[in-house]
Amino acid sequence: MKALRWLRCAPAALIALICASALSSCGSGSPSVLDPHSPEARRIAGLFWLMLALATVVYFVVVGLVLLALRRRGDSSEPGAPDSTAEGRRRTNWFIVIGGLAVPILVLSVVATATVGATRALQEKSGVIHIEVDAQQFWWRLTYPDDHVVSANEIHIPVGQPVELTLTSDNVIHSFWVPQLHGKKDTIPGQPNRLTFTAQAAGEYRGQCAEFCGIGHALMAILVIAQPEAEYRQWLADNAAAPAAPTDPEAIKGQRLFENGSCAGCHAVAGTAATATFGPDLSHFGSRQTIAALTLPNDPDHLARWLAHTQDVKPGARMPDIDLTAAEIQQLVAYLESTR
Repeated sequence: MKALRWLRCAPAALIALICASALSSCGSGSPSVLDPHSPEARRIAGLFWLMLALATVVYFVVVGLVLLALRRRGDSSEPGAPDSTAEGRRRTNWFIVIGGLAVPILVLSVVATATVGATRALQEKSGVIHIEVDAQQFWWRLTYPDDHVVSANEIHIPVGQPVELTLTSDNVIHSFWVPQLHGKKDTIPGQPNRLTFTAQAAGEYRGQCAEFCGIGHALMAILVIAQPEAEYRQWLADNAAAPAAPTDPEAIKGQRLFENGSCAGCHAVAGTAATATFGPDLSHFGSRQTIAALTLPNDPDHLARWLAHTQDVKPGARMPDIDLTAAEIQQLVAYLESTR
């Protein structure tokens, strides 16, 4: 029978699919809940593997019973097979009680217990490091209130210390998600939410807005950089101070253009006349790894492209295309890359 042959091949196909999914999730550059780097993420990953194991067992049991039923049906259709209608009904009744009631209750009880335990373990806790994460369209404003540091799109944290994020939004609902460190948490206008996690290893962990928030949603990423304590403290000290004044002639021209042009209407650079807060704070832009919430790497060529074709690079960005000459773009690039 074709159905019987298909069912015999189904378990092998399922195993191949599971293996392929697991291998693809562990690829380089692909953040995954199956590659946890914090106690909170490990709890979530453990719950996933438990549910997958239970689902796999149930699948193989059901496939086995279907194969058994098909075999018995074929045997009962042969001439001379005994009439066991009454006995068959009794077996069917027991099968319904055990397979349709007892086993589902057992499986769901295990899942429910594990889920409640994980939920309690992931409840909001107080952290040593406090960071305010304000979701904008389509980037992240970051404030370290205890250290008077303002940044954007790249969260620096120390390894081994509990970090408490306060998630807010003044526009639409977003969702903060760094799969290797914790689960998703929405940012809801008028309702601050909190998220606590502890990075166990130094490294860079990519996150993403996980709630559709507009045309720029897919390009609203975030990077968490976990550092040793000494490096983290040095980063705080560097970013709490105003950047050094530029000395390169092109950068000096770029600073004047920045302060007197449209840039200062949206952005701030500490120690200058630019103090606006509509767009990301650019005080230490030159030390960041990316441009526009991980849309482009931060280097002179990509920054020039961003300034010349903003809406082509990131459709829906709040920064409009600005009419700049090639010389003005190079001056701004020289200035912004000098802000470290």
